[in-house]
Amino acid sequence: MDSQTYLDLVRKMYEHPKRYGFFTKDEISDALNNYRNRIELILERAENESRTKDAYLLSSMRYVAKSVHRQNYNLSLCETAYIYSNFTEELAIESPVEPWTYYETINDATTEKGILNLPPKVILDKLSPAHKRLLFLTMKCAWEIDEELLSRCSLSLGIPREYLFNLIELTKRRTERGWNKAEQMNIKLHALWIRLRVLEFRLETCLLNEEKEYILCSLKRCRERYARLLEKRCHRRSAVSNESISQILGVPKGSIDSGLFYLRKHVDSGRSLEDYRKLG
Repeated sequence: MDSQTYLDLVRKMYEHPKRYGFFTKDEISDALNNYRNRIELILERAENESRTKDAYLLSSMRYVAKSVHRQNYNLSLCETAYIYSNFTEELAIESPVEPWTYYETINDATTEKGILNLPPKVILDKLSPAHKRLLFLTMKCAWEIDEELLSRCSLSLGIPREYLFNLIELTKRRTERGWNKAEQMNIKLHALWIRLRVLEFRLETCLLNEEKEYILCSLKRCRERYARLLEKRCHRRSAVSNESISQILGVPKGSIDSGLFYLRKHVDSGRSLEDYRKLG
């Protein structure tokens, strides 16, 4: 291989890095430093074996660039794993300080009354049993409902969108504490899952037996805690209780229970809810 050919290729790569698959000129330097023998072999094959020299060089160097990207990614992953693996378990699952920590949670009855310009009882008296059950379900899913679904529910129920929005907001205000607790548990689960992945990666790349034993112990404790939190979340109830819906709408709690039970019974049995398809 002629050294001039090698220099010409280097010059072309520095002039047009992205054409050869590199994001920066630093990556070209890494390729020349770590894959020089491979590049020389590519040039030799391009001279002796390939009919389309330029096309062969272009495609081959793009594969070299992919190797550089993979190497840099692995280095970054190792550094991240090393940093996180030295966190204590308490620090890894510690919840961030929430903005509502110092927020006064005492309900202001005057403010809540001002949210709804019409008592819910007036609206409920005009709804059919099927519409009432749909309203109960909408309030039960207050924390999951989005703008599009809210508009569809408003149209199906025949309730002004602004009024239904205020009803949902009032439900959220009453149940914010329970929802915050559920979110804290989700944050802990996510942090534990990340820690599990990092510890598993460290275990695969570790060479020292003593360190492996330490990682295995940490991994065991982390898995046990993750399993406990998952089990706890399985038994967690909805942030919006039937009692809170009953208090907001001013109807007996038994009506809420029976209405939601009717919906769940029909869904669990596999029967189609024809009435609610007509509503939507």
